[in-house]
Amino acid sequence: MKFFFKVSQNSKRVLHYLALLMIWILISTVMSGCTGQGQESVAVALNQAPPTMEAPNGIGELVPTSVLKQVAEPINTAIPIAPPTLTPVPTASRTSPPIASPTETTVPTPEELSTKTAFSESSPLEESPTPTKPPPLPTPSGVYSWTLKVPILMYHYISEPPEDADKYRKDLSVTPEDFNAQMSYLAENGFETVDLYELSLAITNKIDLPEKPIVISFDDGYLDNFENAFPILQKYGMQGTFFIITEFIDERRAGYMTWDNVEEISKAGMRIESHSKTHPDLSTAERDFIIYEVRGSQETIAAHIGYTPRYFCYPSGRYNEETMAILGELDFWGAVTTADGSWHGFDDRFEWSRVRMRNTTTLAEFKDTVNPSGTVAGKSTD
Repeated sequence: MKFFFKVSQNSKRVLHYLALLMIWILISTVMSGCTGQGQESVAVALNQAPPTMEAPNGIGELVPTSVLKQVAEPINTAIPIAPPTLTPVPTASRTSPPIASPTETTVPTPEELSTKTAFSESSPLEESPTPTKPPPLPTPSGVYSWTLKVPILMYHYISEPPEDADKYRKDLSVTPEDFNAQMSYLAENGFETVDLYELSLAITNKIDLPEKPIVISFDDGYLDNFENAFPILQKYGMQGTFFIITEFIDERRAGYMTWDNVEEISKAGMRIESHSKTHPDLSTAERDFIIYEVRGSQETIAAHIGYTPRYFCYPSGRYNEETMAILGELDFWGAVTTADGSWHGFDDRFEWSRVRMRNTTTLAEFKDTVNPSGTVAGKSTD
């Protein structure tokens, strides 16, 4: 029993040392990074060990050295090592970052823009915040347009000529009494006044005019037009078209209307159109000067009446091909001359003729002048 107990005690110590050795081998293997260095280091350590392991208390003689070496030799069973996980290297994304697109601005079309046409009744001094497109020239609807007989009466002074008046002043003067009689005749016999805009649209768009249409025009913008003609026109419900010389009004020349007068009759329904800035002879003028006279007058009138005038009256009836071409470039719809006639069409819109009213024109002559014989609403009945 004593011998068995001693051997048993020694066996426990051997097993204790073997357990420690195995733990050291495992730790060395893990710390070596699984590259085989751990096994080599263990082998080196074993080779350096003495041939016998002297255990205390005489255990050496009980356990042969060969047994200890077999226990201490490394086990060749490979430890399964999980392959390293391949972590993908982050790369730049092929998807471009979202870019804020500019807000699309709907540009309004010319038709959507608020424009001041020839028929606008906005404030005379109102300015548009953006450039405006002029109303388009009426053009024939279809393959042809109408040619209409509509007398355009041409007046200058509506007053008694002064005693010292020259022949021109006398010839151009119609007394207020005669003018009243003429307007009374028109009103009593079914004549209706139209303006040049209505005449253009009737010609191009084949729009019927009143049965007996007539246009009443006044040249130069004399003060008696406001003092005498305007009240008579209102009395009979007639509309007049006044061709004014703008610089004469700017200068407040004696005998001419003021801008207050012009604005008043415009608000009452009268038409205000251009007769140039200074009443020059445009038939011999250079291009730039013609533009200055025509455009300058047009813009000045527009500033006072709230719409851009589209008709022109040639000063003293003098003009040439270049003058007419410039009017077209400046978006005028037409022009009137001093030539005698009553028939009007689209092709001659810059040379519409008129009927001159003179100091010597009698009522009988007046009746004959405006007689619409052979026409209804300006159209021939033949």
